[in-house]
This record gives sequence, C-alpha cells and structure tokens, in this order.
Amino acid sequence: MASADEELGVEEGVNVERVEHAPEGDIDIIEDITLPEIMLNHVQEHGDEIALRWKRYGIWEEYDWEEYYERVRHITLGLETFGFEEDDILFTIGYNRPHQLWAWLAAQIMGGMAAPNYEDTLPEGIGDQLELLSPKVAYAEDQEMVDKLLQVADRSPSLEAIIYRDDKGMFRYEDTAVPVISYEEVEQRGKDRADSDVSADEFESRIRDLDPQSPAMLPPTSGTTGMPKRVKLSHFNFVNLANAAIEIDPLPEGSDYFSYLPMAWIGEQMILMAAAFLGGWTANFPEEPETESEDLREIGPEIIFSSPGAYEGWVADIKAQIENTSWLKRKFYEKAMDIGKRYAEYVSGDKRDQEPPASLRLQHWLGYWTVYRPVLDKIGLKRAKNVYTGGGPLGEEHFQYYHALGVPLKQIWGQSEVCGFVTMHRDDDIQVDTVGEVFPNVTVGITPEGELVVSGPVVTSGYYNQPEKTEEALEGDWLHTDDFGAITDDGHVKVFDRMDDVLELDDGSAIAPISVETKLKFNPYIKEALVVGDGRESLSAVLNIRFDNVAEWADQRDIQYAGYQDLTQKEPVLELIRGVVEETNEELDEHKIERFVVLFKEFDADDGEMTRTGKIRREIVTNRYQELIDGVYAGEETVEMDVTITYQDGRESVEHGEMSVIDVPAVEEAMADGGGVDG
Repeated sequence: MASADEELGVEEGVNVERVEHAPEGDIDIIEDITLPEIMLNHVQEHGDEIALRWKRYGIWEEYDWEEYYERVRHITLGLETFGFEEDDILFTIGYNRPHQLWAWLAAQIMGGMAAPNYEDTLPEGIGDQLELLSPKVAYAEDQEMVDKLLQVADRSPSLEAIIYRDDKGMFRYEDTAVPVISYEEVEQRGKDRADSDVSADEFESRIRDLDPQSPAMLPPTSGTTGMPKRVKLSHFNFVNLANAAIEIDPLPEGSDYFSYLPMAWIGEQMILMAAAFLGGWTANFPEEPETESEDLREIGPEIIFSSPGAYEGWVADIKAQIENTSWLKRKFYEKAMDIGKRYAEYVSGDKRDQEPPASLRLQHWLGYWTVYRPVLDKIGLKRAKNVYTGGGPLGEEHFQYYHALGVPLKQIWGQSEVCGFVTMHRDDDIQVDTVGEVFPNVTVGITPEGELVVSGPVVTSGYYNQPEKTEEALEGDWLHTDDFGAITDDGHVKVFDRMDDVLELDDGSAIAPISVETKLKFNPYIKEALVVGDGRESLSAVLNIRFDNVAEWADQRDIQYAGYQDLTQKEPVLELIRGVVEETNEELDEHKIERFVVLFKEFDADDGEMTRTGKIRREIVTNRYQELIDGVYAGEETVEMDVTITYQDGRESVEHGEMSVIDVPAVEEAMADGGGVDG
C-alpha cells in the first residue's frame, strides 16, 4: 500500500495538498486493444448494424459497420501508395465529414498518427503546424483548404501529397508544388490493392498486431497563450477514458451522436473514435456547416456534447424569439420558466438534497409538455439523454436554465492533455457550481497554490516534437493543468479560471474574471465579454454585442444604423447594454463593473483574439486593447483606436473606431432611477 507521501505525489517532487478519486471506485484498466481493433470487432459481431449517417443532397445516407470498415480499409491501402508508414503523420483540415474520420483510422492502422486542424485556421497558422509536424500526407476538405496548404507547403518538405474530398473548383491543380489528388482516386488505389496486393486476412492481422501504447492522435491544445502544441495520445489513453465515461453514463447500442463541433477538438475525437466505438453508438454528420441546426433537429440525438458557446447561443436565440412572440406566448413562457427555475434548485441548486414537492413536480411536468418540449425540439434537444458541456466553463445561469427546461445537463472538465475528460457530474449529484467528480482510474490533486494536477491512464506522454514543453507540463506522474481550482469536502472539483488569468484588484481581492463574464453573456444581447481590473480599484468590461439580436431590437424601435460598428455606438443601444451590466452587477458580491465600452468589432480568432474553440486569449487581447483599457480607467468619455483586422485568406486591413465609455451607476442608484433592460 502506498505511503501518505506517495499518495500525495511528494516523491515525484509535486507538493499536492489533497487528492481525489472516483466516488464509485476504479475499474479494470484495458491494456490490450486499439481503436481500429474495436471497429473490427463490431464488423465481426454485428456488421449489418448502422455505424454512421451522413446527410447528402437532403438524404441521410447510412453506413453499417461492414461498409464503414471497407471505407477505412480502402483509404488505408491508398495512403500506403504515398509511402505512408509507421510513425508518419497525416495532417487533416476539414469540416465534419466521415472521410476525415476514416482517414484518421487509416493512419493509425499503418502505425502513424493523425493531426487534425481547425477548418478556419489561417495560412500562417497552418504553416507553423506543418513545420512542427513534418507530415507525410495532408487531407483537405475543399479548394479553399487546399489553397491554404499550397500557400505554405514549402514549410514542410516531407509533404508528399494533398488529398481533397470536395472536387468543386478542383480542375486546375495539375502542376502544383505538392501533388493534389482526389479522395476518390486514393480510395480507388486502395480498392485495386485490396483485390490484388493485400488480402482481407493480412489486413486484419495488421490491425490485431497494433500496439495499444503507440500514439494514435496529435490533437492541438487550445492555444490560449500562443501557438497550439500537439498532444501525443495513444489508443490506451482513448480506450480507457471512453470505458470510464461509459461506466458512468451508459447508453444502449445504436444511440445517436451528432458530430458538429470542430473535429480538431479533442472532445469530438474522443466521442467519434473511442466512446462511439466502445458504446456502439451511431455517429451522424451534417450536410454542410450552414445546415447544422436543421440537421441536428432532424436527428434529435440522445448524446449531445457542446461547447459553452453553443449552449449560450441557444439560450440567446430562445430568449430573442420569446421577446418577439405574442404577449400570450411570452406570458406562458415566463410562467413556465419560473416553475422551471424553482424545480432546478432541487436538481442542481441549493435544494438538491431534497425532493421537490409533488405540486412542483406536477407543474414542471405540465410545463415540459406545453412549453419546454417545443422549445427543445427547435434546437434539437428533445430526445437528449446524455447532455454535456466542456471545453470551458458554462455560467451557472446558463447551466440552471437547461435544468429548468428539464435537460439533464452535466459539466465536464478536462483538456487535450488528458484526452478531454477528467471530471463529470453524476446523475444523482449535479452541483451547479462544480465540474463534477473524478473519473474512474484518474486522480486529481491540488497544490498549495490552488493548481489542479492530474494523473492516470488518460494523461499524455508529452507534446510532439517539443520536449521542453513536455518537461514543463509533466512532473513524475502528475500533469500540471494550469487551472486554478478547489476540491470540495464531498469530492467535487471546482475550476475558477486559468492560474494566470485570475485578477487581483489593488485592495488584494482575487477575482476570476470568467465568472463575471459568463453572467454578462447570459443576456441575449451580449456575445462576448472581457472583464479587466488587474491592479486597479474596480472592474471594467470590454463587450461584444450579439449582432442579430441587438439588430432586431433596434429594428423594432426604428433605430437606423449602417452596420455593426455604427450599431455598437448608438445611444439607445448603449443604454440597453448599460441596463444589462446593471442587472449583472446586482448578482455580483462586493466588486461591481463600474465602466464599460462596446467594442466596434467582434473578438475574432482570425485576429488572434480567441482560440479556435471560442476562448478569449486574455493576455493577447488585454495587451492589444491596452490603450482602450487605459482610457476607460482614465475617466475619458470616448476612446479612439486603430485595429488591424485579418481575413480568412490572410489579407489585412486597418479599421478605425471611436467608442463611448459608459459609466454604470451603483445598484442602489440604478434601482432608485428605475434602471434595467428595456426588452
């Protein structure tokens, strides 16, 4: 049995004050199987069951496990004609398509690794990743992504070919620096070899002989502080995390999952390849990014995993539609939501240790069938059973909103370095202010400084081609997460913010800005918020409006505007947002937001202001808008500044903006004046 020092990681040089394990105990660790082998087992056990759907030309095309396997087999043998072999890297960039998933598995079967990228990554960012990874082959979705790759292909001399899926516009690419070949042609090469060179038994043996400890994927980190790193994750990592997740939240085979989050995000990879394989779930792919909402509603999946931004967007859309509906429908909604909020207190709020009264249960049941269910149907959550949010914190207001609607939403905490998941709420113990309890076989510790550290079979072996970064992140068996948090007396984990992002006011008060920002974004008129005040006397905010909702609000009041920038500085709009900030201040404790500006542009990933997963890159944004922030604290009435805007093709332009600085009255003063949001 381990000593107390060993249990706390002291022997590894990490000073850990407390450790926490899964409340239900650990489960058997799986050491002898890979992701492609699980796929092969499905083929042999129930090959005619549906594994995947992809919507094309308005029709859902279905693929059973045998067809799934054959597509993987053909693309594997086709990739091999480019000299792809063990330890080689397949660089992929594209939308949610089964072809990208099949290509990942193909790379793994050959002992290689897949390195997915966000589809809206700029050419410069793609070039940085090509230099880091030195891939053998690249997969690109369409002409735009092929062009981005060709623009920077000289930064990766190892690149042998670019494979494209969508052939629209791809007819003048014969004499490129790197050969550009269609996915269909690569598959045909594989079919030809399957008929002659490599028998079915030989191919199956390849899969059975794969090493579970070998790297399978190289997902990118979020890149909040700089260029995204590449995390080495093995089949062993993926399989054991998925097995633990299914142990906590099992679902029947054939349950539907809808794939629409970026495939470069670790959570999407974990579900598509590991959880869906182990659970026998059906993955569903939308027709186009523009049809995701409609396609999601058609499938109505049992499994939903979305980022906080998606949940925030759904709430904003619902609230905006309610504000523009009839008086009678609005009253029904308001009454139902009042019931839902009271009910949610018994599910995930302060009264969760009590049973809701029978009368409240009846009212909530009636509210579900008359109001909540139609609302959920419009956003595709009507059949949802296992509903998760991850990739960042979701504000308590948003979290409770879904529980009010009867959606069993759970918070997940993790990061790329741990295959995506470390903690998750359990069915009978959902707490709105935590990220749940630890997964089986995983240990979470906390240092005296408040940093959360993780160990277990889900932890990466390090970063690809960056040993110095690996040394910083891994200390013995512990992974430093750089997340500032706490462990409650009953074993739940809390995550406040990134260690470097916690603000300290001049009176010494420590504030997690993201907790204030999520409260602001609960309003349908606020899309993004940057709360500042490090070393200052008070908090201030730089805000982005949610353009569609504010524009509709302005149109209804006959407010004329020339576009986004003009709308942000209209006096009625600024008064609207002032009311939003006042309402938010009522929910804050001692420290309130005293001044704010509405930025004349949106925070944008192309400008380096946000990660591709939708997180604000706080240090970069604060530095970029330091002149604006200084003006806010200097008491100026307006602030002017020039900002360089970057477009998706890499072009740049300089935009000039003049922004009003708005004072927010104290709560008592606002109440005396009858302040608030004009809905």
